[in-house]
Amino acid sequence: MSKEGHEFVLVTPKLKERTPYKMKGVPIVRIRSFPIPNYPGYNLALIDSEFNRAMKKYDLDIIHSHGPFSAGWYALFAAKSLKKCPLVNTYHTDLVKYSGHLVGGFQAEKFSKGFAGAVWWFINRYYNQSDVVVTPSKTLQHDLIAHGLKPPVYSLPNMISEVFFNAKISKTELEEFDSSLRQKYSIPENNRIITYCGRVSFEKKLEIVLDGYKDIEKRHKDVTLLIIGDGPHLKAYKKQAENLDLKNVVFTGFVAHSKLPHYYQVGEFMVTPSDTETQGLTVIESMSQSRPVIGVNEGGVKDYIEHKKNGLLVESNNVEAFQEAILYCLDNPSEILKMGKIAKTSALKCSPEGFTSKLKRAFDIAFERHDG
Repeated sequence: MSKEGHEFVLVTPKLKERTPYKMKGVPIVRIRSFPIPNYPGYNLALIDSEFNRAMKKYDLDIIHSHGPFSAGWYALFAAKSLKKCPLVNTYHTDLVKYSGHLVGGFQAEKFSKGFAGAVWWFINRYYNQSDVVVTPSKTLQHDLIAHGLKPPVYSLPNMISEVFFNAKISKTELEEFDSSLRQKYSIPENNRIITYCGRVSFEKKLEIVLDGYKDIEKRHKDVTLLIIGDGPHLKAYKKQAENLDLKNVVFTGFVAHSKLPHYYQVGEFMVTPSDTETQGLTVIESMSQSRPVIGVNEGGVKDYIEHKKNGLLVESNNVEAFQEAILYCLDNPSEILKMGKIAKTSALKCSPEGFTSKLKRAFDIAFERHDG
């Protein structure tokens, strides 16, 4: 039950979890699923009796789907056939760019270009049956409209967790965390820290940063790159760092969500070389902790980073450009502090309050179109 009196039901694929996810006051219906062999960490749902029972049990007024694959088609079927209610769809993955990563690894871009026509056909086939489509960036909004989407498409930035806005980390607490982190990963006491936070997989293009980090280490021997997160290609990137003989790169693996503010704050700034982000939640998370971000001038990232105001924008797939941006930040610590203050203000756009009011408006428009 929300503050406005709305009730929600969450339908999600059943995963192999040690502790099943819970949400206070929200019934969660878990339906059968199976993992995607080429992409660990993602599951496709299977229609089953639990789904059918849920559709009959709950008196739904509107359905909001978050993906165009199996569960998305079930949502479409439920909205059109079972409940005859409005359907809102969120498009939050750049499917054209991501398609190549399912089979292509480091050669993903070649595959993505080859698949583009078929992927756009699929996108239109599914999303054109929606009453309203929302997407987390203006870049994606314009892209969808340009490629033939017919329903209204709205830019609705995803909110970041209240964990980041509520983080009140004292100087003493941060110093203690910093000390324990350095001890755990053998990071020298005086080393400055740069962070990357996110999924460790090929589409994030961490090789762009790693390839250029060798020269950065030569100029700044007192800097450590902290790669925060887990993913299907963690071993591959560790191997790359080893082959490059990088001395000051640390892979943390999985980090609990509640601890992420601490990790962001021990760093001076964050880097993210991915050009497939539809928004880049970790960009906003880092900014919320007064840490500017170096990102690519593409996709959703460019909607949130203002060059040399709250971070730096560089050309994608450009090792030298990332080197120069990192060196600029390391050589100009006063600029980092200035950009960090602006970054924190920028992150407020993605607060829970701002998100829910805009989502409610999208729902209202869906009702108007469905009833009209």
